[in-house]
Amino acid sequence: MSINSAIIGVGSNIKPEENIIKAEKEIASLANIIRKSDFVYTKPLLYENQDDFLNGVFQIETSYEYPELNCRLKGIEHKLGRVRTENKNAPRTIDLDPVIFNNQVKDKDVFSRDFIKKPVLDLLPELYNTLTCSKYEKCFHEVKEVVEAILAVLPTPPVSVFGAANWFCSGGDTEDDVDFFVLTENIGENENKIHRELKKTIPRSIAGSPVQVSFLNREEKEVRRDEEPGSSHTRSHLSQFTSNSPSHILLYGNPRPFKNP
Repeated sequence: MSINSAIIGVGSNIKPEENIIKAEKEIASLANIIRKSDFVYTKPLLYENQDDFLNGVFQIETSYEYPELNCRLKGIEHKLGRVRTENKNAPRTIDLDPVIFNNQVKDKDVFSRDFIKKPVLDLLPELYNTLTCSKYEKCFHEVKEVVEAILAVLPTPPVSVFGAANWFCSGGDTEDDVDFFVLTENIGENENKIHRELKKTIPRSIAGSPVQVSFLNREEKEVRRDEEPGSSHTRSHLSQFTSNSPSHILLYGNPRPFKNP
């Protein structure tokens, strides 16, 4: 049974201190709460005619995968009296959102809403480059689509997925490829099949730049790319990647995957 890590965004503006304590007890019945951020009162957004919110995050470990975890959190919301209306910004007894799952951003609001981003970074400072990457925020759904496709085709979860700095950290439009580096313990004998399946599911480009996926065996530090595995393009970015470049953007998994960088 695999253990997953997650950051749960927690908020309430109806008896907030009471309901957040109740929510914590409910979450503790289905997951191991590792740490909690400070909780702070914040002004409501978009719909201002309501009380201030009390916001913070829990860091948990759970055997549930993301869809099941999200479903169970919604069940807790319902149990604690959350009523959903057409006004998505209305007052609520409790709001529970898995914003980070195995270091993958699941909720785009974490980029722009400081009451989520700050407590996340207080607990996971290694995600600073990720959550301050404007390219990632701008192209969030396309990047997420690629990461989800990578996770879907691999027989076991990868160690890490990174976005290469050449595109993700560029200031504006760039002709560089959108490079994704996937670290695995062993891609196994299904390498060609995995490449074929990926090409069927990932977008060909993001913001006009071609998408490329490279696989790297963490122990052997050998790269396998979906095309032209020996190209100078791949080699040049690989040399930066294996040195644990701080500018590469973590998209999933272990932020420090190399034992001996």
